[in-house]
Amino acid sequence: MSPRPRTPEDIVLQATIDLIAEQGVSVVTVEAVAERSGVSRPTIYRHWGSRDRLIHAAFARIQQALTDPDTGSLRDDLVGMLCQLVIYLNHIRVFPSLMEASVRDPKLAALRDETDHESRLAYTRVIRRAIDRGDLLEETDVELFIDLLISPFIYRRVTGQEKIKPASITPVVDALIAAFSRVAV
Repeated sequence: MSPRPRTPEDIVLQATIDLIAEQGVSVVTVEAVAERSGVSRPTIYRHWGSRDRLIHAAFARIQQALTDPDTGSLRDDLVGMLCQLVIYLNHIRVFPSLMEASVRDPKLAALRDETDHESRLAYTRVIRRAIDRGDLLEETDVELFIDLLISPFIYRRVTGQEKIKPASITPVVDALIAAFSRVAV
């Protein structure tokens, strides 16, 4: 079977991702994407409506949906989820640029917040199940737990712009479980 033909949508989103990776979000205009992709500006506007929606669609395209495992083990669930995050962060060239641009652009910030909220819901479900099973203290601050869980990886990728070593996942998970549970790992 031959690969699926690339649609104009695929071509436009890839051109958007490439522009962001090469030059940053600030250079992404519908005109620049039209020129790069060979798809007309009216077609791009008709499909996405605005530059911000186009950028969000490109970001959503490369962001994989976070699976919500339920292995019965908090440690295994979190390690699996962080492996997904690390793969995503290590393979996305545009993440730092999108983060930086969303600080200055309220529309992009709102779109980023929407995406972040969806991702955090998967972590929330895993942590709440662990609380219900008695694996974590009932008074566990779920939002703080999530912040402490994912921050080291995002920090390394954005600040250090270095690839994240998968071996760094289990020490972070084990430290958090020990800090928030009745029984240490």
